[in-house]
Amino acid sequence: MKKTKCFALCLIATSILTACGSDKDPSSTSETPKVVANTAPSVNAGADLIVDENQSISFTGTAEDSTGTIVSYAWQQTSGIDLELSGLDTSTLSFTAPEVDEEQVVVFELVATDDGGLTASDSISITIKNVLVEPTLSLNERVTVEENTEVEITSIVEDSNGSIVSYAWQQTDGIIIEIDNLTNNSLKFIAPEVDFDTTLTFDLTVTDNDGQTATSSVFVDVTNVAASVMSIPGGSENIVIDGQTVEAALNEVLVHLNDDVTEAELEAVFDEISNNDAGIASFDDALKVLQIRVREGASENSLITKIGEMGGVRHAGLNTVIESKNLSLISNYSHVIKNKNTVIQYIAEESTDESLFSGDYWVKAVAADKAWDALQERTLAPVTLGVVDTGIGAGQISIESSRLTRLRAQDNGQFGVVEGDDTETDSSHGLWVSSFIAGHNTSEGSAVYGVDHSANLIHTDIYVKRCKDGSTTEECSSESPIKTYITDLIAGTKATIDSGASIVNISWGDTSTCADDSQVRLKSNRNWRLQQTNLVEYAKEKDVLLVYSAGNNCEKNDDQLLVDINDIAQDAWQTNTLIVAATDADDKETDFTRMGNVVNIAAPGDQMGWGNTDGSLGVGTSFSAALVTGSAGIVKGINSSLKAAEIKDILVATSSNLTLSEESKALGTTGPTQLLNIHSVIQTADLTVDSVLDVKAPIALSKGDKTTSQLSFTLPETTVTAIDVMFLIDVSGSYTDDIASLKEQADNILENLSGRGINVAFGVSAFSDFPIDGYGHEYDGDEAFYLLQSVTTDIDAAKTGINNLTIYSGNDYQESQLEGLYQAVTGAGRDIDNDGNYTSLGDIEPMNIGWREGALKVILLATDAPFHDSDIDENYPGAGKTEVINVLQEKGVTVFGLQSGSIGLATDDLDSIVLATKGQTFLLSYDSNEIAAAISSALDEALKEIDLSIEVISGEQWVETITPVLIENVKPNEEVTFEINLKGIKNASLEELNYEVILWIRGDGSAVVRRVVIPITVPTLAD
Repeated sequence: MKKTKCFALCLIATSILTACGSDKDPSSTSETPKVVANTAPSVNAGADLIVDENQSISFTGTAEDSTGTIVSYAWQQTSGIDLELSGLDTSTLSFTAPEVDEEQVVVFELVATDDGGLTASDSISITIKNVLVEPTLSLNERVTVEENTEVEITSIVEDSNGSIVSYAWQQTDGIIIEIDNLTNNSLKFIAPEVDFDTTLTFDLTVTDNDGQTATSSVFVDVTNVAASVMSIPGGSENIVIDGQTVEAALNEVLVHLNDDVTEAELEAVFDEISNNDAGIASFDDALKVLQIRVREGASENSLITKIGEMGGVRHAGLNTVIESKNLSLISNYSHVIKNKNTVIQYIAEESTDESLFSGDYWVKAVAADKAWDALQERTLAPVTLGVVDTGIGAGQISIESSRLTRLRAQDNGQFGVVEGDDTETDSSHGLWVSSFIAGHNTSEGSAVYGVDHSANLIHTDIYVKRCKDGSTTEECSSESPIKTYITDLIAGTKATIDSGASIVNISWGDTSTCADDSQVRLKSNRNWRLQQTNLVEYAKEKDVLLVYSAGNNCEKNDDQLLVDINDIAQDAWQTNTLIVAATDADDKETDFTRMGNVVNIAAPGDQMGWGNTDGSLGVGTSFSAALVTGSAGIVKGINSSLKAAEIKDILVATSSNLTLSEESKALGTTGPTQLLNIHSVIQTADLTVDSVLDVKAPIALSKGDKTTSQLSFTLPETTVTAIDVMFLIDVSGSYTDDIASLKEQADNILENLSGRGINVAFGVSAFSDFPIDGYGHEYDGDEAFYLLQSVTTDIDAAKTGINNLTIYSGNDYQESQLEGLYQAVTGAGRDIDNDGNYTSLGDIEPMNIGWREGALKVILLATDAPFHDSDIDENYPGAGKTEVINVLQEKGVTVFGLQSGSIGLATDDLDSIVLATKGQTFLLSYDSNEIAAAISSALDEALKEIDLSIEVISGEQWVETITPVLIENVKPNEEVTFEINLKGIKNASLEELNYEVILWIRGDGSAVVRRVVIPITVPTLAD
């Protein structure tokens, strides 16, 4: 309430003025002036006020002085809280009302002073109210972040009449996030890993010192980002697809893109995925494989159908579990151990046969013993082989630790080096496969033998125990099953390649079994290979050979590689993979092995050992593949410049003959008919060391483009760098003196042939006739073909072969020259009664002749008799002239005839063969005394000139034509030119693509005169 204080001072002054002087008008009148008393001024400080805290206030007091003037003002605060005041000596007082927690009253007094020194005062009371104002809170309404990245959301808060005393964050929607501190002005957390784009919602409530609050929400959109490595599936499920129930990764689809997929095609695929309740879990750009997660309840099959038909997509399918399900394949072994791999492993009881170790028959079956002898005292170039399999224990003794690197799948999808033991899961299969490939330990008490004793080995374990959530921790329940998926195999193999392996063994396969219908097996086989095709193309790009086990599903007619017979990806399969079948101790295909034209080669895979201490034996194509992998490593070690496609060619071309069983023939099986021969492999690898490798400058070529690459070179002085000479000698009764001459001159002949500055190998064979009535005599020891020495660079062995020539009967005038030629070229054997065995009278067992791939092939046919010819005599059990000429020309073999005696029927038969193969006949005396000179002349003729042609080893689809197809009669030091007309078959894509065309220039269809590599690059769209 306003109070006024009044102070009065009354002063009365009387003043009498008296006028003196006479200057005034005497008539004027005089008045007495009034005396005025000074009174105190009146003051008004103003009406009392009510104001808000933080309000700026100015108020003016007034003062009046009826008897004078106001000369000063003076404000003073008489009560209340301290304030900062301005204008204390003016009529106007100003201040800012402070922030108050409760209502406050302040009183001010205004004192006014007049010119007479009198003062008056008045007071004003001002009430300052505590104003409750909510704080202002500002957050970004929506934030977009990538999964697995740090998120920081900062609030902007203002409180106009106070301060913020607390912050409270709360998640109200979305995947629950663990956050350490929810009471800061900012929120920090790591965005969760998501399969699909998802939204998280958070509320922030702030409270000020008055208890006033403000709340705001923020939406955090977490986007799924495709990982660069394949992620671990979150479980498995059974799905019916194409009528077959398969176990596959839960809610997951794999999309295999073409390597030349365009950006537009890729964007269309991404859009289709997004529009079908799916997200990209991973995208391996190098493999061009998308791992897609499908929302719960959505159809994988529907998405597979939609995406599979889109441009740029090779294949869409499930991420299947690769786990063995065909354990009843062979049941007559006494001890069976389950291998949880797609490829089965059976373990049988120890054999009682005396041997180096149990199950060592394979050593001789593939001529590994001869190969190891040939490699003694030799140092091979460093080679790294790879195995993608189950784990291998740290305590294994098969492979020296210095040669072994172990990789294993990690929780993050990467593969890391294993230092300790990784065998909490079954490791027997991985140990066995690695031991067959590269095991070697002959220390005291051990006799471990694999194929390659010097190669380094990267062993990648993809057989991992996983918890139900997909993680690989060892702490999960013991009931958690082991699951290996297609993605594990693909990623593991890629990691093995990236770690430096040049040849990789993959003893896995599809999940079809012998119990399935053939059509189910075939479809499963093709889909399995389709799932591997991007990996195979990656291997081709990296010049790596992948060796696959054929599998144990009993299918005998697997003749089609991929689902689409026109798929250009077949080229990579045909050049950079080997698919290996299994044979038994009788060199017959096993009943469980898969067969067909897609299978390239066979190797032992039945009841095998490697020196394992328990003496148990293994069964399965897994181990057949391992033998081939080790052999490929030896080839690479002999000549490290060989490309993967060349290594494959050598392994297949130098193989022995595999005769199919009658059961397989009855089913229509046509292949494979090649059985691994490691010794022949080594001999061929040796001669490639001296071959010229011509690597051309890269050629840029997009789809539809055409260009020409010229290959010009000069034929060397020796024409060829290697030649194989096979002696095929008549040992019928009439040739006694001729053989004596040959034996007598053997040293001179062999030394002359081997002293020409080229790599020469020799073989010795003979013929009489079939020991069948009307042709030859059983009791005289007649046979249609004898192999006394396979092709070898060992001159002493060749001499021994010649000295072991023995005369037999031959009975009638004609002999088995044509059958001898057929067997000398092919080693195919002859099953006369077609009983599937080679034990009947006259049968010829299949054999490895030992021809070296890449050498000029020459047969010296010495005889004095005409030929038995089944083209003329349909009862004759041997080959006919038409068949023989065809096989000679197909294999590029030149025949030189050495005829003793006078011109006659033998001359006509010889001439028909030598003319067809561009050879020559030399007439000798009745005892062939001139045989050494004739053989020398024959070799001169063989090397005098050759016909040149080109074989495409890899990249055939890039080659449109080769001009000319054949250059005939090329002489030493003569320059020749081929034109390779190339066509582009790949689209310009997201990144530069690299391919190679590999050519072998052949002399007379056999000798490798030159190796040529033409690199091809497909530029990007930007280029």
